Amino acid sequence: MLTAAILFMPFIVSGPASHFFVVQNHDVNDHSVVIDVLGSRNISIITETYELGPKSNIFRKRPLGLKLPLSKGEFVFNVNVDNKTMRTYNVEVPHPHTMVSIGLYYEDYTGNVTPITVEVVAVE
Repeated sequence: MLTAAILFMPFIVSGPASHFFVVQNHDVNDHSVVIDVLGSRNISIITETYELGPKSNIFRKRPLGLKLPLSKGEFVFNVNVDNKTMRTYNVEVPHPHTMVSIGLYYEDYTGNVTPITVEVVAVE
């Protein structure tokens, strides 16, 4: 038991990826964003409001249960920007070396702007 605690302690304290998600504001304007994350039983595990300035970002720490090796989960991310744009995304976080990246007003190489993007990205 003590050996297991010693082996898993680094993952619990910092984890391979200590962040669960990042919200990145790609716009030149301020935005208010509400992130509501539902767990596997459709119960809200995170509900946070963030105020992001132009070209800024904010990180949210990974919940304790997702810091362990081999931990994964399926989540529903409800993202509401400025109380007018709402999107729902089903996201699988496959292992501790990944996190969810939420982009606000991302402009692609063709000039198209998407109000909200969500993707799972690898973390080194």
